[in-house]
Amino acid sequence: MNKADLISKIEKYVEEATSKQDPILTNAHDFKHVDRVRNWALIVAEGEDFNEPEIVEITALLHDIGLTKVDSGNEKAGFINLPPHGPLGAEIAGKYLTENTDLAEEVIGLITDAIRYHSSPPLVAEEHLAALGEKGTLLEILRDADNLDALGTVGLMRAFTSKHFLQEYDPQNIKGEGWDLSSEDFRKKFGFDSKEGLAPVKTIIDQVNQQIRYFDENLHTYTAKKLAKPLVRSMKDFVIQLENEIEHRKVT
Repeated sequence: MNKADLISKIEKYVEEATSKQDPILTNAHDFKHVDRVRNWALIVAEGEDFNEPEIVEITALLHDIGLTKVDSGNEKAGFINLPPHGPLGAEIAGKYLTENTDLAEEVIGLITDAIRYHSSPPLVAEEHLAALGEKGTLLEILRDADNLDALGTVGLMRAFTSKHFLQEYDPQNIKGEGWDLSSEDFRKKFGFDSKEGLAPVKTIIDQVNQQIRYFDENLHTYTAKKLAKPLVRSMKDFVIQLENEIEHRKVT
């Protein structure tokens, strides 16, 4: 099977699988998200001189396949984390690639490892990347691409759709308690364990602030950090503008 046919086959498999997943999860994790992550991953890979675009594309296409087999769980409980879909996705992807492609076992191992850890809390991912050494580049690219899709205008859209069941903002603190806090300061203030990956989200703006902090804690490559800067700026400008409009401040 040539590369184009292989990618097309995997794309169709993922598109069909995501169309059947829990409707709550499709609010921010449908095939459109997968497609955007695929595009980001290819851009980051090129910027980092990772010369295996086929592997990058396959990994990105399959990165959330675990979400097709889980329900939304505690998604309405005020936490930002999704169900633990990385390990499940790695198993599903490994089985699919073994049965439907002629990729080498070592390559499938790299792909499934990236999928397994792509949504892990930052400290867990960092420990794993340190153990992987040079073999961790694919995981870095996937994590960065996934996080880039949570920034900018798309990030705002996903925050509002994924947390539609929450109030938009706190009228007493429009920017939210986590506004402009670094990840470390945020953890200290709220006392949560970053290895658990749980952070309190009471409003949609809390979710926006959490996604903004991805720049501070979740990005690995120089390329992704460069791409993320204007996206983060646009999100901050949105929150500032929101507060100005609600409080009827004069905008200059």
